[in-house]
Amino acid sequence: MPSEDEKRDLERAEEYEITQSRTSVIGKNKFELSTGLIIAARYADKLRRVAFVAFSKMVPKDIILRDIAELNKQLYDVIVNQMKLDKLDVVRILVDAEYDEQNQKINFSNIRIIRYYTEEECNKKSEEIAKQLEEYKKKYEDLSKQLEEYKKKVKQVEDLLKSIS
Repeated sequence: MPSEDEKRDLERAEEYEITQSRTSVIGKNKFELSTGLIIAARYADKLRRVAFVAFSKMVPKDIILRDIAELNKQLYDVIVNQMKLDKLDVVRILVDAEYDEQNQKINFSNIRIIRYYTEEECNKKSEEIAKQLEEYKKKYEDLSKQLEEYKKKVKQVEDLLKSIS
């Protein structure tokens, strides 16, 4: 008997199928799954529901649950440990998924996690980069002055050597 979460996911999957399909057919038994824009904390539920929409008519639901759970574990590692995203960061996850009938497994490839930034975050980063640019300009000017001083010293040494010979 399906758990309450599974029932809810199946109901939402039926709703998504009608209102907002987030899958694109790529080939036989192959789809591109997309979560749409969501907060990072909700990616697992959304991806599971989108997979139900794509595969529910051809793949047993226990296989969908098993394989999506494995994918979600991998994505968690990437999102939390590698990308260091916050729960409220906005992301879109795109995944190519293909059902292998012989092995009764959904294979995932071409996984893309796109992180979106707020205007405030963009402005803050822009200010940081502008400050860095100013520091680099100052360093460049200082190094240019030093180079000119060294050129003068080399010229003096050359002149001194010419006068000695």
